[in-house]
Amino acid sequence: MDLPPIRFPSEADVSAAEAARFRALSDEKRVRALGDCFREYQFLRASSGRTAELDRFAQDGRGPVPARDPGVRCPSWRNN
Repeated sequence: MDLPPIRFPSEADVSAAEAARFRALSDEKRVRALGDCFREYQFLRASSGRTAELDRFAQDGRGPVPARDPGVRCPSWRNN
């Protein structure tokens, strides 16, 4: 059986799509998404033994912290 290769989107395409979804949100939903990101970051920081690494991720804008709203992830500041 010949299966086609699995193709994953490029990181640039994913970042552009996430930025577009975030920009399409209303102002209220943007604030809520950012608030969710901040609260989850604070929770992770408080429960982590590796706070320096978490702080570095947060400053780089590459933190692994998704917003609670499905389909909207914490925006990556380096791509906006």
